[in-house]
Formats: sequence, C-alpha cells, structure tokens
Amino acid sequence: MKRVLLSLAAGLIAASGQVIADPFGVYPFKIPLQYQAELSDYRTDWTRVTGFEHSGLHWQQFIVVFLNKDVRVYESNYLEYLRLYQDYDEDEDEEEPVPNFKSYSPGTIVLKENFSSQSGSPHEALTITMMIKRQPGYSPTHGDWEYVQFDKQGKVLLAGKGTDSAIQKVCASCHESIKERDYIFANFYSKSK
Repeated sequence: MKRVLLSLAAGLIAASGQVIADPFGVYPFKIPLQYQAELSDYRTDWTRVTGFEHSGLHWQQFIVVFLNKDVRVYESNYLEYLRLYQDYDEDEDEEEPVPNFKSYSPGTIVLKENFSSQSGSPHEALTITMMIKRQPGYSPTHGDWEYVQFDKQGKVLLAGKGTDSAIQKVCASCHESIKERDYIFANFYSKSK
C-alpha cells in the first residue's frame, strides 16, 4: 500500500510539479470478475461514509466504508443509534425512547475495505467485505442481505446468505444482533462528498 501511494505521489509531482495526495484515488484491491460491473470505480463514484476508522468489531483492523446509495439511511441510523444508546444522562424514571431505524432498499451495497493496523495507522490492504441488499425473499431471516468477502487479489473468500454456515460463523451471527438497524453497523459517519 505504501509503495502504491508513494508511486502515485511521485507520478503527481513529476506530472504537475505539485503534490495532490488522494489515497482514495488509488485502487489497492483487484475486483473479482463477477462483481466488476457493480463495483466499477466505487472509490470515486460512490459515497465514502467513513475515513480510515479503527474498528474493534472488525478484528482490530482499519476500515473504510462506501455506499452506492441509501447514504441518508446510513446517516439516519447512525444518528438514531447515538440518540438511543449514547445518552449518558439517562434518568431511570424516563420512558425508553422508541427506535426509528430505517431499512435499506434492494440494490444497496455497503462495501468495507479492511486494512491491517501497524503502529496505530492503516497499513496493508487485506480484504473487501460487502453486504448487498437483495430483493425481498432472498434471505428473509437475515434481512435479504448477501454477504461477500474477497482478498486484495480478487479471490472470493465468502459469498452467500446469512444462513450459510461459513457466513453465519464469520459475518451473520454478529450482524443478527442489530436486526433493528437492518443488520448494518452504522456506528461512525463522516460526510465525504
């Protein structure tokens, strides 16, 4: 990853005489053939909803999250999560607030780039994990989400429904705990576009 960024910076200096660093203009992941049409230029055409965030939920890796659509749902669910669960002045006599989480529409792709951590910073590109909202009936007990994971060389490691045993073990069992948020952890949000 560092080599790619250094090469990009050197090329920019040589071409223009000035440095314009954009780590999100570099594609450190090879996209598998079966997903190339859906993921083409996701780093520039989709909305990035986080920066490089350290995630305890994701094996102490750094993650970056992109969405192809339904960004307002992601943002709304994050703000609702804060409203409900980050209230440190709870009064025991108050009624519990009623959650108002939104659902994603079919065709929404939540894509997460995963990077190793070294000295508290993102280091090497590892995998892409994504959830693709399919049409109702695809996987009704798991919100109709398809789970996909591939490595940086484009080799698909997992793909399928939340009921598949490997996906249940690696992904779905954790996402089941946030069914009310349509199975998506939206616990950080930053406007990037």
